[in-house]
Amino acid sequence: MKRQNMILYALTILFVLMAPALAAQVSSDDVDSVSVGVIVGEPTGLSIKLWLTDVSAIDIALAWSFTDNGAFYANADYLTHFFDVFTTAPDRLPLYVGVGGSLRVRSQAPGEGDPDSRLRAAVRVPVGISFLPVELPLDLFFELAPHLRIFPETTFGVAGGIGVRYRF
Repeated sequence: MKRQNMILYALTILFVLMAPALAAQVSSDDVDSVSVGVIVGEPTGLSIKLWLTDVSAIDIALAWSFTDNGAFYANADYLTHFFDVFTTAPDRLPLYVGVGGSLRVRSQAPGEGDPDSRLRAAVRVPVGISFLPVELPLDLFFELAPHLRIFPETTFGVAGGIGVRYRF
């Protein structure tokens, strides 16, 4: 388990350190390049959005579950935004949809359950809506993410939450 924790911590640090570097490569007049904040739901934690173009972004979440014995989740999704669905000028209210992956790591006491259930991988399809006010550098969002768990067994689930990010 110590090795899994070390890998998990290394990946978390890597994600956090990569965000500014990736954001520096992004240039867009219509959207901010990076947003950092929180998502509250299942799971709850840090949310980072890196804009790639005016309509596409990478969304990363590093979060904990309060219903799954304190499991740690790392999600990464490629998102496409649709800005023309709602007219809210001068503010923006895009719908978005994407595809990505999720990795869950949960600690387990010796003899507790199946050792293979500590690690779980899934394919996600997040769908959501963001509110991007012109007057404030905030990104308020609501998201649902149906997912298909592919390891260690194949099952279906739904994650989701509301959140706020500060746009840099």
